[in-house]
Amino acid sequence: MYEVYALKYGERDTPACQFFYRETSHEPVTLHYFVWLVTGGPRPVLVDVGFREDDAAQRHIRNYVPPSAMVERAGVKPSDIPLVLVTHLHYDHWAGHSLFPSAEFWVQKDEVAFWTGPWGRYDAFRSAANVGSLSSLVTLNYERRIRIVDGDVEVMPGLRLYRVGGHTAGLQIVTVDTPRGRLVLTSDASHFYRNIERRQPVQIITSLPDMLAAFERIDELAGRERLVVTGHDPEVAERFKVVEPGIIRLA
Repeated sequence: MYEVYALKYGERDTPACQFFYRETSHEPVTLHYFVWLVTGGPRPVLVDVGFREDDAAQRHIRNYVPPSAMVERAGVKPSDIPLVLVTHLHYDHWAGHSLFPSAEFWVQKDEVAFWTGPWGRYDAFRSAANVGSLSSLVTLNYERRIRIVDGDVEVMPGLRLYRVGGHTAGLQIVTVDTPRGRLVLTSDASHFYRNIERRQPVQIITSLPDMLAAFERIDELAGRERLVVTGHDPEVAERFKVVEPGIIRLA
């Protein structure tokens, strides 16, 4: 059976009114930055790759640790990661791809199309992108290290991808069958528990209806165990088991 870990590699604060949809409060909200490691299967699988030192400095990230260092602390060498499931191509989920030199990256067709199409260059979207890492999609594709998937996909038995969109055009979430039940890694389909539990979206969206529909899909997939892991919420460390600083055992 699979074991799943959330690996925290940085944090930052932002006013609530600049993050949540139609929010008026200026109260600071802390975001934690994670990648997620799945072990116990035929090979280790990473969900997202985080970002590197340049983004950490430019975006005022506190307590930054390279995601590759966190993976190694969890017991897996970064060069031994053969497969990464990329939930979407925002900087904090894709810009660290070079930290994992042996990996093949699975990303949704709609996500690649959006960021290489006419809309990504506008300021409404550009601020969430690392352009250099997006341009590397072409090189990696010709190196046969990008697998472009279309819709819901079984990666291996008990490990699945579901395209939901909303936050980005081709956002995908991940489910993992564990001894505790089905675990849902929402990534940025639900940054915080308040997103899904209050049905309060964030402001960074390509489709508001798709974001709301993603909340329904997460609920449907989670089932009665309610093993939902949101993408940036410090509360993940309270709902699951911290085994050492920055490493949270989810199942």
